[in-house]
Amino acid sequence: MKPAPVIPADLPREPLGAQAGDMVVARAWKYDGQPHWVVPGYYLGHDVHGHWVYQPAGSLVSRPGHGHWADTDAVCLVPRTGYWLGTFYDDPAAEDFRIYLDLSSHIGWRALARGGWEVNSVDMDLDVVDSRARGVFVDDEDEFAEHSARMAYPKELVASIENEAHALLELVGSGHPPFDDTMNQWFTRGRAAYSDATSR
Repeated sequence: MKPAPVIPADLPREPLGAQAGDMVVARAWKYDGQPHWVVPGYYLGHDVHGHWVYQPAGSLVSRPGHGHWADTDAVCLVPRTGYWLGTFYDDPAAEDFRIYLDLSSHIGWRALARGGWEVNSVDMDLDVVDSRARGVFVDDEDEFAEHSARMAYPKELVASIENEAHALLELVGSGHPPFDDTMNQWFTRGRAAYSDATSR
């Protein structure tokens, strides 16, 4: 079973021409084509790890049947390769998670019709989480097993996602860049960019 046609396919991993301050809509799907999370943000720039997006506190976080305003600022990392997307938090009073990595496939960028970008992905259930209370762990393994069977994930994709999750668990646990303090500089840039955007 392949992802439903509604899911954008074969999108590039690079947002060529993206500029700091551009709107970025992060749009996730499930493998059967159902819409999942949607979160807007601001493009910050890129480094050796990939492309960084700032999602300020108060951003709409939504999926069918659910929506809330983000309690805290976040920066998101879209790597140029691999099966994951990262969200980083720096406010322990508002968010237990420090790092939340969504194992994902079909990651790619496309320009929006009226300016800005959309980064699409297919959420593959597994998450690698760095929790201030619980430490580093892999989450939602039961959901991954259930969906693998129900949505007929290809065996090769299942193996790739599992291998990526175990590798990320080691990298996050050891504080390997970008899972160290790399996020701090992007928070600084993001807050400055958001302040500029709201003052115009």
